[in-house]
Amino acid sequence: MFSLYRQQYGADGGVDARSADNAIGRTSLGLWDLVLRESLQNSWDARTDRNGQISYSVDEYEMDEDQTRILAREVFGQLPPNCRSTDLQKHILHRRIRVLVISDEGTRGLGGPIRADVSGKSGERRDFVDFVRNLGRSTSKGLEGGTYGLGKGVLYRASQVGLCLVYSQAQYNGAIEPRLIGVSGGDGDYDDGKSRYTGRNWWGVPGADGIVDPLVGQEARDLAQRLGMRVPRPEGTGTSIMIIAPDFLGVKSGSERVSAIADAALKWAWPHALDIDKGPNIRFRFSADGIEIAGPRPLDHPIYREFATAYIEGRRKILNPDHEGNWQTTFTLISSKRPKRYLGLLTHRLSHDPTASGSELENSVALLRDPRMVVKYLSVAAPPNGVPVYGVFISAPDMNNKFAESEPVTHDDWVYRQAAVEKNAPNPVRIALDNIRETFRNLSVKGAVAGDGVHSKGASRVAAALGGLLAGFSGSGAEVQPAVSSSANGSKRARKASVRLITSASLDLLDGEVVAKYTFALTGGRPGNALAVRVAARVVTESGGNESDGPIGAELPRFIGWLYASGTLSSQEVMTVTAPHEEEITAIFTQPADTAIRVTAVVEEHEFAGH
Repeated sequence: MFSLYRQQYGADGGVDARSADNAIGRTSLGLWDLVLRESLQNSWDARTDRNGQISYSVDEYEMDEDQTRILAREVFGQLPPNCRSTDLQKHILHRRIRVLVISDEGTRGLGGPIRADVSGKSGERRDFVDFVRNLGRSTSKGLEGGTYGLGKGVLYRASQVGLCLVYSQAQYNGAIEPRLIGVSGGDGDYDDGKSRYTGRNWWGVPGADGIVDPLVGQEARDLAQRLGMRVPRPEGTGTSIMIIAPDFLGVKSGSERVSAIADAALKWAWPHALDIDKGPNIRFRFSADGIEIAGPRPLDHPIYREFATAYIEGRRKILNPDHEGNWQTTFTLISSKRPKRYLGLLTHRLSHDPTASGSELENSVALLRDPRMVVKYLSVAAPPNGVPVYGVFISAPDMNNKFAESEPVTHDDWVYRQAAVEKNAPNPVRIALDNIRETFRNLSVKGAVAGDGVHSKGASRVAAALGGLLAGFSGSGAEVQPAVSSSANGSKRARKASVRLITSASLDLLDGEVVAKYTFALTGGRPGNALAVRVAARVVTESGGNESDGPIGAELPRFIGWLYASGTLSSQEVMTVTAPHEEEITAIFTQPADTAIRVTAVVEEHEFAGH
């Protein structure tokens, strides 16, 4: 049975247990976003292979009766007074309790000394005491994902009773050592008798001085497995953190909670989920009550694929400065002038889908530094044509620390006032943010400019998307026809039949496929004559010319059919109607992704037999 150790204030003072939680302060992030960001950042920082992969898993489940008994009686059998954990029994319903387990592999685990007052070997990491014992972060650990070491307080915040059970396997003294210990956080200090306590508590194996240490060895591994925790392979290293009685803030069920964390992984960690070169560098796994929940797949998402595509292009530019990107992508080097210093690369592109989705992430730039977690989505000026724009800014490697120093505890912003700079020296964080905003303000002022071969008149927001739709017309319907003229004797002459586009091209979904719709009007023609209308679509090149076949392997637009005003869809290639025809007609083509197409329409007039 584990013993409880309560930290008492010393005569020389101490630290209130709420310090880590209070340090987080106000943030725009939701609880489960914070949980994902803090835990994933810790896992990524702890990877054993700097160029390799790690696994990151989130599993929620309801413990069975035996597991609940072990947890409540053998691990947390002793509870402190006046703490959140004091109410543990209230969260056991029908002899069961819910837990959320966050685990990783391919990481080094929590190694080093198990006591904070032990110096350890020269150069030895102190991951266990830094995570379990200490508050804050040693400056010797550098600035990777977590710069303050206080964000772990959110893990205790995520528990209704402020309790976590921490299991880890790490190399120690030349062997893999399993370790298991209970920890509480987020409680306030309190009086008990004549003594005052900080509110910090641990559950483990008591030492001679009464301070508890983790349970170690095979016994620790066996107990973790009995409780249902995901543990590393016996010869592997990694960490699992069990959050006891997870909070229901913002969710109604365990499935919703894990889904919220999976959504957070997509929003903040999509760069790690991209299949580039050797595959994703983080393998995500999510489950709730034994049911798998889909992990992040950014290239399959209508919004995050925009950021992911820009990131992939930016990455190629960084690796190869001669890379020009595709014709939808713009690269901007963000630099300071005095001194001349490269701060990072801004890559942006207009949306695949020119229709506004209403997403809060439209017209924003994902701000990235090492470790390639999204720090923030920076709102920027929207293009005047209404087509959403998405961008990614990747900080220069030698500027990583400057940007990291500007972040609050939750790492969800760049606050240039926090960046450490010499007096009267230019602030690189402020310069970078100002330049990013200015880039999009200039684009907004200049407006969208149609490329060669594209008429500005009548250009729709779709056409302005540079890769959405470009509409052009040829044949007898190429231009707006003049009004009907009268002869000298006042009689009206029949106009030549013509076809013209009357609305901007639009995108739609038809049987799960993205299609482009072009609506036309037919005018003129001798009454009673037959009007035959044909349309064709061509891929548009970067110079504005047509490609009848398109690039090798590229998807080509395919004619779907004609849509009548009545809603009837006809797959006939030629639409034949009788003049005069006053109803609108709409041609539908498939719209290949990342492809501009030009549509041509012609009309031929024929006399009916007997005329």
